[in-house]
Amino acid sequence: MSATSQRDQASNLAKQNSLEALKKARAILDPWFRAQALSWVARFTDGDPIKIASEAANAASLCDDEYKKVAVRAWEVAALAERQKFNEASKALHEAITESKMVSPNSSKAEALTLLLHASTQIGSNEAIVVSKSLISNCGDDSHWRCLRAILDAASILAKQNMDAAKNFTSLIADEKTRKKAEKIIQSGGQNPRPFFW
Repeated sequence: MSATSQRDQASNLAKQNSLEALKKARAILDPWFRAQALSWVARFTDGDPIKIASEAANAASLCDDEYKKVAVRAWEVAALAERQKFNEASKALHEAITESKMVSPNSSKAEALTLLLHASTQIGSNEAIVVSKSLISNCGDDSHWRCLRAILDAASILAKQNMDAAKNFTSLIADEKTRKKAEKIIQSGGQNPRPFFW
């Protein structure tokens, strides 16, 4: 069975039988998919979500490149936040933001920070602002299309969370063309963040 199938099996089982799902998640050899599966279990377990989320963080640290190590922690952050473990979610988020400085190139860093941004909205708009500012400071001067898309996504997500924050964020965008696009997105009302669990 592929690691993707193993993850899907554990994730689907997490809502019905978290103990069995945990066994299946722990058996996944690929750390990216193990981290995702463990995050699903943390989200739905009847036990201690913090302990299982910590296992997800450990799995993330074993991924074979810096992008994966950072990006997959978005599931852990979202799981903790959805379980109302906001302090732990915030701590995990800030660890991942710090780790994102090691991600290269900037286009990959932008993708990782975008996933963290989506997850951060489960904690609150203040955390989403922190991730958005990190995105600007690390990728704002890069013209790669992924960086530009990430900045526009951030403006759109912030607009749904906190309109004032979205406007402040837009003022930080150096590229005039991108800034005008972001302003139009904000005027349209923005977009909801992606779900991590369903």
